[in-house]
Amino acid sequence: MTYRIRYLAVAGILAAFLLNVVARGLLRVGGVPATLLVAAAIAAAMAFWFARSQKRLAETGERWRLTALYGGALAVLYLLLVGMAAWKNTPSPAALLIYFLNYLCYPLSVWWFFRPGVLVRFLPKDAR
Repeated sequence: MTYRIRYLAVAGILAAFLLNVVARGLLRVGGVPATLLVAAAIAAAMAFWFARSQKRLAETGERWRLTALYGGALAVLYLLLVGMAAWKNTPSPAALLIYFLNYLCYPLSVWWFFRPGVLVRFLPKDAR
């Protein structure tokens, strides 16, 4: 089961990158609405795919692994982003807080959508 969680986390990371480029670059939606929309859409899609393919709820260990892999990899990407921003001039504490809050939307969305009360809604009717 762990390999499926890894693939799901990698797919979520790639989707986060792509959807952020589309939302912020092409659609010109930025700030908090873009972050919340992209984070929720990715988490909902991951939960839907997991529930439909596995036909069961995620176990607690799977939720932790997925959140850790997904959140950890995105944390590394956000640290690279902050590092690139700091290359030109040091970001203020308020800017660092904004980066952190933007990042936090992604793992919290995954944790929310993989809760049993939410994930059961994505299960096929015969698996409920």
